[in-house]
Amino acid sequence: MSAAAFAVMAAMIRPASEGLHPFQVVFFRNIMGLAMMAPFIFHAGFGVLRTAHLRLHLLRALSFFGGMVTWFWALPHIPLVDAITLYFISPILITILAAVVLGERVRIRRWTAVAVGFVGALIVLRPGVSTVDWPQLLILANACFWSFSAIVMRSVARTDSAATIVAHMFLWVTPLSAIPALIVWQPPPLESLAWVAGVAVMSSFGHFALARSFTCAEASAIMPFDYTQLLFAALIGFFIFHEVPDLETFIGAALITGSTFYIAQREAAQARAKGAAT
Repeated sequence: MSAAAFAVMAAMIRPASEGLHPFQVVFFRNIMGLAMMAPFIFHAGFGVLRTAHLRLHLLRALSFFGGMVTWFWALPHIPLVDAITLYFISPILITILAAVVLGERVRIRRWTAVAVGFVGALIVLRPGVSTVDWPQLLILANACFWSFSAIVMRSVARTDSAATIVAHMFLWVTPLSAIPALIVWQPPPLESLAWVAGVAVMSSFGHFALARSFTCAEASAIMPFDYTQLLFAALIGFFIFHEVPDLETFIGAALITGSTFYIAQREAAQARAKGAAT
């Protein structure tokens, strides 16, 4: 359900962007997300905002904002399955950043999986064979932003609760997204706002369903189902937007999916071993 919701959300960004600048789409998405989160923040109390890592929360908000802008700007101009395939290099980038920034130990098998994932991305992009267009570059930038955001979240999650992390994210990113939106401001069509509301609802439902699944089973059992986003994106792209993925996209998707699945399995195995030792 989470994977389907995220695929539908990605598809909804296209009609939402027809009458709005991407900066405005991001701003309205964040306003609606903050409105949905407000009852939970008030219920938890304003003490949920206490943190010793205010700068890290701001840094994560900046990265999260960059990820939203690149994602919302690129999606109307790239096949859905290509976008989600390239997005799935995020776990590969997270592995690299975890080793470089956090000093986490990464063994040869995970580095091999990282290399296989990059080969898959190159097959999808086909540099030198076809032109790498700006939407593809934006999706790659999006993966970098999300990966950096995840690394920062790993760091603050050592001391801050999930509620604190989410609350700070929306409280920082909403005013951040208002600045560029005001520069390009134009009266928003009601139809576009309705699509943005759909994006916000699907995104919130997707995150809720994913979080709920983690309370029911181990990550190693759950994460393989996340790759069904590729299947849902391919179906939506074919039946709604008449997009037909080529052979290179299927091969690249298989390599990226396989490598990220292996990385997820290794991390889950190491987490179980560490928990048993503790």
